Amino acid sequence: MKRYASSGCFRSETVLPLRQLLGAWCRGDVALWQAQANINWDTLIEQARRHEVAGLLYTLLPEEAPTDVREALRRDYRTQLAGNTLYMQHLAKIVPALQGAGVRFAVVKGAALIATTYTDWAQRSMEDIDLLVHPEDTPQLRSVMNHLGWQEEDNDIAGAHFGERYRAETSFVCREGEVLLRVEGHLDLPGFYPPARPAVWQQVTTVSAAGIGKLPVLHLSTHLSYLCTHLYYHHCGQGLKWLVDIALLVSRVPCWHDVVVDAYQYGTTRPLHLALHDVAKYLGIPVPQHIVETLRFLPMPISLRLLLELCKRPALHYWGIRLLDLYRAPSWSIRFGYLWRKVAAPRWKRRTLQQE
Repeated sequence: MKRYASSGCFRSETVLPLRQLLGAWCRGDVALWQAQANINWDTLIEQARRHEVAGLLYTLLPEEAPTDVREALRRDYRTQLAGNTLYMQHLAKIVPALQGAGVRFAVVKGAALIATTYTDWAQRSMEDIDLLVHPEDTPQLRSVMNHLGWQEEDNDIAGAHFGERYRAETSFVCREGEVLLRVEGHLDLPGFYPPARPAVWQQVTTVSAAGIGKLPVLHLSTHLSYLCTHLYYHHCGQGLKWLVDIALLVSRVPCWHDVVVDAYQYGTTRPLHLALHDVAKYLGIPVPQHIVETLRFLPMPISLRLLLELCKRPALHYWGIRLLDLYRAPSWSIRFGYLWRKVAAPRWKRRTLQQE
């Protein structure tokens, strides 16, 4: 999980030029490089890499950009293009195989956005393919992925199958030459109100994108809640890559009523409110003010609200995520098992985990 130093937060003044350029792109405006006449190129590149938007920044460079700057960002762009092309080629094989096996799933986050929202595959960095998978279909998922040559990965210090049993997630890896590819299977939606989670499976639709005839993705309003929850629970509300993702979806919202209703049902009103506030303030994305105020005052389960306040603070993030794992567990036996496996892990490994 990526950690951001205070200088890497998008609220920092050192990130202001980058925010302005990305905000203009998200709005569909022409990037005003003239306003960045005194730009520090070294700082701009450093911040773009820190926030994982170097490939996107390369596509926005003006013709008068220094040659060394263009070459540095071109390397990042080409690396992302090569990696993402590999991932999307594998996704084109994974999707029909899972559908043929009757697995209920949806492609989320980076792969879904690259296929449906970004105009250039290299504009968005992607470290893995994220799939939201129905927990009852885990055996079929494992069988299909093994058949396609993917090996199940379980590197948790707390022991074998800890991720699948106690954190509701599993991952698979595949080596393509010297590149190690990864698919993350998410079997639950941490940060969503537990009684409302089954309703998410009624919000899966299929689109034709990235050479895949029937790519299963979440409806825009549900995917927006998913991304906002991921940003504030798992990334402390920091990282321009994630904020740009949210801004692009916000710019495409056809009906704000659906967004608000979904957020209220899923218990995601607070992270959605924070995200809309941030994309409006830091990227200049137009957001209806009455929607922001409505989300601000809509109730949210107090348990999730307290966990959110912990998770979005870097100093308390580790403990917030651990409590979130306990919160989403379906039974007390699983909660006790989670605690025992964590406590029983070797002390030096626990210390290493806390530092990650």
